[in-house]
Amino acid sequence: MASTPESLRAVWLGRMAFEEALALQLAARERVVAGEPGVLFLVEHPPVLTLGRRARREDILWSEEQRAAAGVTIWEAPRGGEVTLHGPGQLVAYPIMMIGRRIREHIVRLGDVAIAVLGELGVDGCEFRMEHPGVWRGTEKLASIGIHVSRGVTVQGISVNLAVDPALFGALVSCGLHGVTVTSAVAVGGRETTVEAAGRRFAALYAAQLGLPLVWEGAEGYGSDRR
Repeated sequence: MASTPESLRAVWLGRMAFEEALALQLAARERVVAGEPGVLFLVEHPPVLTLGRRARREDILWSEEQRAAAGVTIWEAPRGGEVTLHGPGQLVAYPIMMIGRRIREHIVRLGDVAIAVLGELGVDGCEFRMEHPGVWRGTEKLASIGIHVSRGVTVQGISVNLAVDPALFGALVSCGLHGVTVTSAVAVGGRETTVEAAGRRFAALYAAQLGLPLVWEGAEGYGSDRR
């Protein structure tokens, strides 16, 4: 069994393809299972539609030609949920850590930290909803959560829309929810920021929620070229 960590290790991966970040997560999971402390990856992806275990192809609304023109790829993801968009202007946080059966606690924590980050950007009135896991502001969704737990270790995580090109949201029925507006912080009056700055703030708040000091590590230690 993994020992109690003394700090939260965080890594800013920069802009990285979804499949490359997923490979890093799965490799990190094996190390956590073997007893190493967990790690929090922060990343921004190029445009990609990821398919959870309940994803339906009919929820991808753009044709192959439309996706190619916008540089949107499709990848299957080892998580719950349906189709989700990742892309520039979105912060994605992947905590790879031992959570055992504390799945709900883990999911709620991700939502709470995202709400805090959005609040610091001036986006008030957000709330976490477990029915469709993510952060909502009325009928608008600003963050989506999807995880996978194996041998007590979680991969995948939360995506927070900071300033995503709104046209990209037209590529899909997000999370299988018809009639729901998916939006970004800047679109509802939030302050502009970089994805890296938001990621570093997310890591600090996440570490505080865990009651652990935050330690930043370089991406090169995880078999990735920082971009």
